[in-house]
Amino acid sequence: MNDDSGVGPLGVGGRSFTVMAGILVLILALGAILLPGPMPGRGRGVFLVFDSSGDQDRVVDVLEPLTQFLNDFTRRPLDLVVVRSMDLFREKLADGVDFIFCPDGMALTLDSGTFVPVAVARRAAPRNLRPRGVLVYRKSAGLVEAPWLSRPEATVCGDSVSLTVTGRWRRRDAEVAQGPVSPYTCAWGPDPYDHAPALHATRLGCFDYALVRQWDAERFFAEGLLSPLEWGIELMTVPVPDIVVFASRSVPGKTRLAVGNGLATLGRSQGNQSPAALLAHRAIGGLGLAGFNLLVDPDFEFVRRNFAGNWPPLGD
Repeated sequence: MNDDSGVGPLGVGGRSFTVMAGILVLILALGAILLPGPMPGRGRGVFLVFDSSGDQDRVVDVLEPLTQFLNDFTRRPLDLVVVRSMDLFREKLADGVDFIFCPDGMALTLDSGTFVPVAVARRAAPRNLRPRGVLVYRKSAGLVEAPWLSRPEATVCGDSVSLTVTGRWRRRDAEVAQGPVSPYTCAWGPDPYDHAPALHATRLGCFDYALVRQWDAERFFAEGLLSPLEWGIELMTVPVPDIVVFASRSVPGKTRLAVGNGLATLGRSQGNQSPAALLAHRAIGGLGLAGFNLLVDPDFEFVRRNFAGNWPPLGD
């Protein structure tokens, strides 16, 4: 005998399931309203960049295309985070980051058990070798051995975190010989990637001595902004990495290797470059860079052995 009442076991179960499903949807909706959602950026990586200059055009024109290029090699998309102070840099490190772009002096402060070197910036030949720190001095003022100590009011430093500048005081042999030196009373330029502001202030009469990156100083002489009749130049440091890319050890080794290889081939083979690579290569030209070379642990450990990692305090 057929039951056409619609209230048999199957009918009652169907209605019960529909009611329970409705209740579940309601509970989920209320939970979405009352309970906090997932943390912003969860499931995404972080590309942390230190840039104290505050140049927003650099963020858009250089750093964002570089981030998009790195996304081609990472297992999860990267969020670009740019910080201007050491405090924020340390805070973001504590939150967790995947890759770091910063000057070499800052990289020395990174925990080698947590972060590993990936790449170092290179420039177009013949300046594709690592730069040294140099002292540009006004010849009428005379060349003195350590103007940052004897004439700090007349001395400007290109920035406070690059080894082309701070390496003069962070040499381990110098620290052993005379103890740490902290030239607080010198003036400091705002941009670790371009020492032009310090050199402009010097040539316009604000200072007699400028401790800067070799490539920046040579550009000023080449462009006639500094006359060799009025200005001299002296080497201050051994060649240093200058601008580096580091990765967290939590990033899979295969991904770190892919990023390193991707950066190392950037701009070297124009015919086989992806659109993102072409954009990134043009973009890093805004920092005077032609591309990157691989940077491995033993190479950077040599830098660690020669320079102290506990300087500078001026980034705080």
